[in-house]
Amino acid sequence: MAPLDELALDDRPLAIERSADARHLIVTLPYELWIIDAKTLAEQRTIPLSMARPSVVEGWEGTLWIGGQHLFRGSLSSTTVTKAGTKLGGYVDHVTLVRDDLLCGVGTQGEMLWDIDRGAPVHKRKSPGPAAIAVVASADGRAVFSDGSATAWVIDPAHPAGYAQLRLNATSPVPVKAESIVCLGRTDGTRGGRVLLAAKDGAVGWTARDLRLAGERVPAGKRDMTPLAIAGDERWVYVLRSRGTLQRFLIAQPNPTRGGAAGSKHKGKKRHPQQPLPGQQTGELEPPPLPEAQEVRLDKLAECMTLLVDDDKRSLVLGGPKSDARLGRLWTVDPDALEWTELQLGERTLEPLPPPPDPDAEPPPPQRPSFIATKHKLSGPKISAVSVDDIVGKVGDAGVEYWLTHGSGTLLDRPTERRSVEDTLPGDAILLPAMVRFKAGTARPALLVWPGVVEDYDGAPPEPQLLVWGDDPRAWMALETPQLRDQKWARTDVFPIQVALSGVPQGLPGKRHPLDPKWNDPQHFEAMAKECKKLLKVLW
Repeated sequence: MAPLDELALDDRPLAIERSADARHLIVTLPYELWIIDAKTLAEQRTIPLSMARPSVVEGWEGTLWIGGQHLFRGSLSSTTVTKAGTKLGGYVDHVTLVRDDLLCGVGTQGEMLWDIDRGAPVHKRKSPGPAAIAVVASADGRAVFSDGSATAWVIDPAHPAGYAQLRLNATSPVPVKAESIVCLGRTDGTRGGRVLLAAKDGAVGWTARDLRLAGERVPAGKRDMTPLAIAGDERWVYVLRSRGTLQRFLIAQPNPTRGGAAGSKHKGKKRHPQQPLPGQQTGELEPPPLPEAQEVRLDKLAECMTLLVDDDKRSLVLGGPKSDARLGRLWTVDPDALEWTELQLGERTLEPLPPPPDPDAEPPPPQRPSFIATKHKLSGPKISAVSVDDIVGKVGDAGVEYWLTHGSGTLLDRPTERRSVEDTLPGDAILLPAMVRFKAGTARPALLVWPGVVEDYDGAPPEPQLLVWGDDPRAWMALETPQLRDQKWARTDVFPIQVALSGVPQGLPGKRHPLDPKWNDPQHFEAMAKECKKLLKVLW
């Protein structure tokens, strides 16, 4: 089979792992794992899951250990998974294999080491601090995990009672959010085994095989440098960033000595003249030195990657979103064929220790809690009780009607109430009537849940969520993979999707995720509502 230029995925890819024999790619999607042929990018099988953000690592003889809300065991050659262990929720959000018989899991509750042969944990620690966000195994049989701080933590199975610290040399003595280590990786190749660390401000570090920090680089500039994925070999560390930016940092210059060295076993034999390397002038004895850092802008958006090493050939496998991030794609690039440009390096500006408090100064007044209401306590009908006639039966009404609902809780069980803009609070979620058209062509009634947060909320506001009217059962449903499976709908028949709102209320308080301007189309909404009532392809 000829290799594919690009493989279409049914959802946005979250991560890409390489199998131990380098013959397969294990692509993590929400609620699914895809097993892909590494050479042709052909899909071999899909493993359905019940977890929105699974984590996977390959074990002995193609065994897959899948983390998430719980620990599951699967196989590269099967589409079924079985539950492993009990009471592991919060400890296996992210998993890695320290040894063939020892698995390390980290999560919101803490960390654990799982003995595969015994089927039981040999170390379990409940963490009072921030939740772990990544974990990777070192070459010497230890686990390194990050909790979103400037320090990565090292678990030694021989001494699990205390964790060692791993951080970049240029780290402030006080906590700085921009210095948080948010991405971990490991190098591949003949001299692989280095642990890679990437911080939120763009700094990159790598260790030797014994986990001693061997080098670090900091790109110059003040743009967004948040890493999305990191990989490497014995020569380069590759870092994928937002907006399709790929950077690489040099670990070591290549050895210019190529054969015929003093003390060689072939001493005295006839030697062939050394051929010039690409970019090297005839007569030069050494190639030009490689730059310390380079970057390139990819022609497609990518959010995850892995590096395939086959003898002297290197290729990057990239995964990214398409169709408004409802679908995904997978493709490969030759890193040596990309048009790299030199990247300027800089230094971190470290935050100093604050001065000691003045013993004669008056203590600051105690901070009093705020009792200002930020959201309503609603007690109206549930979202599941909203009538379709309230969507399609009021076409052409003046004004924009909407409901208030809660921003958290079981989606269909959240209460609703009619309120005006003046009576809306920053933390209220807005429920807007909508119409959608699937890729298959059917127009359906929909609801858009638009959450809000207070203005000083630390972080991005939650993204809006669509509910559509299903066929079997006839009820409101989220456009997520498990619900689509229940309806026997393929994601490729649903997405890309057209959305039309009857209107968007202006002057809402709070901070909200911006809506696509194309969605605010009352004429399109009215046309699809009339079509839905006339054709009767959707029953309610």
